[in-house]
Amino acid sequence: MDTLASIWPFVVAGSILPTWTIVVIALLSTARPVANATAFILGNAAFRMALGLVILFVVPLPDSDSFRLDSGAWDARFVVTFGIALCALAAWIWTRPIAEEGSSWVERAENIRPRTAFVGGILMTASPGVQYAYLLGGLAVILETAAGDVGRVTSLLVFVVALQWMLATPVAIYLVFRDASTRVLERMKGWLKAHGHRLIAGVLGLAGTYVTVTGIVQLLG
Repeated sequence: MDTLASIWPFVVAGSILPTWTIVVIALLSTARPVANATAFILGNAAFRMALGLVILFVVPLPDSDSFRLDSGAWDARFVVTFGIALCALAAWIWTRPIAEEGSSWVERAENIRPRTAFVGGILMTASPGVQYAYLLGGLAVILETAAGDVGRVTSLLVFVVALQWMLATPVAIYLVFRDASTRVLERMKGWLKAHGHRLIAGVLGLAGTYVTVTGIVQLLG
């Protein structure tokens, strides 16, 4: 129970990653909707599980507080710089032109196959990003609170499965409300082609603002 209680903040923060959820939604409008979306989620989970096993049994980690930007373990100047960089990236993505008809990644993904979606899930999860802070923070909690190899592997499995909830939700909705979901997804697909990059930019901007303010508070405090 101690592990579950301590790991919950990392589950919440680490699972709310709209970029990956947008990909799942886009895959649900492809020729193989459930197979592609599920394969992407499994690729995501497979990388997290593999990295988790390496971290738990091979590579040492610092304590879990070291992965929280507001813990005081980070240099406040770095936190501010990181936050500003996220805001700059958000501004750049926001100002990008809308993709021409037929060149959007949403359209190009129409005929994707499950094995490609699985590899895509691995590669997107492995790419550099803020998700590592939450994943490594959760792994540090497991190392601090879970007893024995079996306990650590079990806790890792629970952690990885819990991290997939936001990705799995669109698939569950699609399966339960298939006809209605198909109509909604078609409209959403058109919206994503035109505005998906701005949704990502908005989330990055909010994250960058939060990180910047966190760093400034530490500098002033």
